[in-house]
Amino acid sequence: MTGSPPLIPTGTAVLMYHYVRPDDAPQRVGAGRMDLETFAAQLDDLSRNATIVGWPEVAAALSEGPPLPPDAVVLTFDDGHDDHHRYVLPMLAERGLPGTFFIMARDPGEGLTVAHRIHVLLALMSAAELRDAVVDALSPTDRMRCYQAEADHALDPFDDPVDDVKWVLQRDLMDVAGPIMSRMIEQLVGPEADVAQALHLDARQIRELHTAGMTLGGHTHGHRWMDWLPRAESEREIAASAAQLAALGPPRGWPFAYPYGAAPADPATLLRPAGFPAAFVATGQGRSDRYRLGRVDAEILGPTPSSHRPADLTRSDP
Repeated sequence: MTGSPPLIPTGTAVLMYHYVRPDDAPQRVGAGRMDLETFAAQLDDLSRNATIVGWPEVAAALSEGPPLPPDAVVLTFDDGHDDHHRYVLPMLAERGLPGTFFIMARDPGEGLTVAHRIHVLLALMSAAELRDAVVDALSPTDRMRCYQAEADHALDPFDDPVDDVKWVLQRDLMDVAGPIMSRMIEQLVGPEADVAQALHLDARQIRELHTAGMTLGGHTHGHRWMDWLPRAESEREIAASAAQLAALGPPRGWPFAYPYGAAPADPATLLRPAGFPAAFVATGQGRSDRYRLGRVDAEILGPTPSSHRPADLTRSDP
């Protein structure tokens, strides 16, 4: 919506976290993480130099209620990791700070999503080794699909070669790479349901986040690319999130975050009927469309995020 006024002030920083953990967390992953010391330093720096607000304040501002303060910061956490209950919740509660947690609508007993299988396996091997192991297990037809997807993506690669491998496995080859990686986890790590239990929140932990006053938001069931899914499948993914959140209490206008930050073509028609009045992507762009609100990966900011200028906090990340 070119020319539209921002729904959230341009000085507002919406920070995005995934793994927040020490080296000895219960389940190892080979994905980016924030250590607890850096996270604590960020919280203390922001508490001194900014105004940390929760989803209710953001929702009110989006609905022409009281505006957010010019130094507002919103803390968001994706994927429903055990980290968020084990480490993040106590650190927020100690400081009296709000957080918004985008949780997946799945029981750990269902196993891991394809994205999280990749994270677990990357703790044991390089991205190239993972890619080769999956390709070796593909049928000839699917192997050709892989080569074509890699060639297509080579025209517009990510900055990080690990992301290039992840892109193909969790998007173009999700249907066939997923089962292969599931078998690899069973062989190399252990029962996948046990791995998922160690990695993700269970129902009790989710209720305790809710009881502690944290905002819970939707993040689908299968953590799939919503710009890639047929509409009917996107509707089912969103409905699963709405049902999960409704079970915790009356609908309150929940926030939503797209897995991988990938918004569908017409998100409002999918999300608004399900009770989601706004949604977040995974880059710093997007402040005039309530269904494409921007965020910044907190890992890039270091221990003193308040030292970054608003222009830095709203930039687009790859």
